[in-house]
Amino acid sequence: MARPTRSERKAELLTAILDYLMDKTLAELTFRSLAEGLGMSAYVLVYHFGNRDQLINDIVASIESRLDWMRSTDVRDIDRDAWRAFLLDSWQWTMAQRNRHLTRLEFEATAQDIVAGSPRGSSQENFRLLHHKTRDWLMVQGIAEEYADTDARLFTSTFYGLQFDFVVMNEPDAATKAFELMLAVFFNNLDTRLANAAQGA
Repeated sequence: MARPTRSERKAELLTAILDYLMDKTLAELTFRSLAEGLGMSAYVLVYHFGNRDQLINDIVASIESRLDWMRSTDVRDIDRDAWRAFLLDSWQWTMAQRNRHLTRLEFEATAQDIVAGSPRGSSQENFRLLHHKTRDWLMVQGIAEEYADTDARLFTSTFYGLQFDFVVMNEPDAATKAFELMLAVFFNNLDTRLANAAQGA
């Protein structure tokens, strides 16, 4: 069997590290504690990650990589049913217990980033990604940019807020009901905007 390349080994280590962090915080993470938890030498971790800052950056990047498919999606090609399914799939991913903890770690990293001397900025980029994708989709549906931007920000903030609800309260059924209501409000508002625009035409 071929020996894994360094990138493959690093990916394997990141999977193991995320498993280890399911009941821990980024703030308490050290090479020593992580090496002990994974049953390996700290030198292995230093070899693959260099220093603690890079380790944390790689952990956060690994968590945030779930959004890569959204980055490559052209929202102009998505109809209403596909957009709804797209949002529901994203939400269902969030509702898994493992992903609840990944979201917890992501929120922790975001809070740290706000006061960091050299912030990653990825949390702001991810917020803008969902905000802009939603705004652009609304504009394709026929909503004026000024309204689409505000509606998309409300949607994005609510989406993140309901994720925080699940992280804090651990009540997936209640959070999902609220998410489904938010979707209904989002699409009802879309219909209202379009009807008003048609009347004003």
